[in-house]
Amino acid sequence: MIDEKIKQTVLSYAAKIVAEGMNGKGDCIAMRTKDGFCVNEAGAALDGLKAENLIELPLDTDDKDYVVIARLFAKRSEVHAVLYTHAPFVCAVARAKATIPAVLDDMTQIVGLNCKTCRSATTDDLVKGLKKRNSVLVPGGGALTVGRTMDEAYTCALVLDKASHAYVCGSVLGGSKVINCIEAKLMNVIYQKKYSKANQQNISKREGE
Repeated sequence: MIDEKIKQTVLSYAAKIVAEGMNGKGDCIAMRTKDGFCVNEAGAALDGLKAENLIELPLDTDDKDYVVIARLFAKRSEVHAVLYTHAPFVCAVARAKATIPAVLDDMTQIVGLNCKTCRSATTDDLVKGLKKRNSVLVPGGGALTVGRTMDEAYTCALVLDKASHAYVCGSVLGGSKVINCIEAKLMNVIYQKKYSKANQQNISKREGE
């Protein structure tokens, strides 16, 4: 049985994703549980998602609709939430098979030095694409995002959406100014190792993980 606090966390953030216009066909929202992970059932849209649309699956599931999520949870013990969302500008970049560079400070801190489009949408490529990264673009549209908490995964998706706007609009106007690689790496390390660590631990307790 799925813990009620986890259910409410998932439903709350599903509503936030919809409110920000980052939802689309095929969205997934998943959160680690004691025995596996809680996720919206296949075909259940985030818009109007209800508790009865949530299911719990083990980490060794071979269900094709959830195997990528299961593999991410199994391979990365620090990950407690996985999102697959479809913000319009993010989808546009993904369809173009482009890479979003470090165009914003908060992107370098939360998302990483860049966000690449995976070579393919196969399980192996998607899991490999998220190795040591918090987000990756899925060929054909959408983005997979992970976090130590649901709040962090959602924030990452939100920042990626903002960065995709800046990147696309900047490209139209002659190109975006990219943050220096060394500075970007430093910002990311400081955020992950120092500023966000205690905060994420507190949020984890609140979300019911």
